[in-house]
Amino acid sequence: MIDWDDLRFVLAVARGGSALRAAQSLGVNQTTVMRRMTRLEAAMGAELFESRQSGYHLTPLGQSVAETAASVEKEIKALEHAAGAKQRTLTGSVRVTTPEMLANILITPWLRTFRASYPGILVELAADDRRLDLARGEADIALRASVRHRESPLSPGTVGRRLARVGWSLYCSRAYAEEHGVPATIEDIARHAVVGFDGAIADLPGPRFLARVAANSHISARCNSLTNLVLTLRAGLGVSTLPCIAGDSDPELVRCQPPIAEIEGDLWLVLRENAKTAPHMRVFADLLAAHVRTFRSRLAGE
Repeated sequence: MIDWDDLRFVLAVARGGSALRAAQSLGVNQTTVMRRMTRLEAAMGAELFESRQSGYHLTPLGQSVAETAASVEKEIKALEHAAGAKQRTLTGSVRVTTPEMLANILITPWLRTFRASYPGILVELAADDRRLDLARGEADIALRASVRHRESPLSPGTVGRRLARVGWSLYCSRAYAEEHGVPATIEDIARHAVVGFDGAIADLPGPRFLARVAANSHISARCNSLTNLVLTLRAGLGVSTLPCIAGDSDPELVRCQPPIAEIEGDLWLVLRENAKTAPHMRVFADLLAAHVRTFRSRLAGE
């Protein structure tokens, strides 16, 4: 069976006249060129080149193969040009919402890469710990967490897909750990100062769990955003739950325990249903999903 990728090696040898020049033009070593040529000749059952003192010369069959390879190359370049043109002409705006912590870690650093490929798409990023209503048009796309296997972030008028597992654990600052130690067990939380939650984030898996297991603990502070929570923990005010990707990303924080299975969550990509067929929405959603999946290990806290 012919591997179409081998054709470009034949074309490079035909143009350069030697395996060495072909290797230089393709950015590979000479052995690779020879191996690919040999493989293609074996697949076709005939020689494509004659080796002479002046270099490699095409056989009649080789000439035919080289012409086909040149035609394939031309078609691929035309396809790439068309795809690039489509990227450049794709326009529209996308309003995406997610908690500020996820926006800062996952989306904002990636936007430059996305914009380089799709300069005509305007991305409006609403970093908000509140759940904006997609069905009512408050946003088009959202990255949302849910308690694993217990609830779905989908509501009427939305569609979505699960992207990754989200681990949570207990964290504190290095200074706090040196002075007070860390809670080695869940029961041990009772003897530690706890940073609690307020506002929209109090309904997230970690905060719900902490409110239950630390009901009798001393609450040293309350925070209404995960970003502020990280800063409060860094100040040494106590221990609290955080998504592992947030806690592990901060060198000033210490993870007290492995990820807590009870509060493991899922990260979903959610789209407003009547926006899912818009080409610019579709391409943004697909590329964002692929980008987020590269963070799976970090999101899980592995």
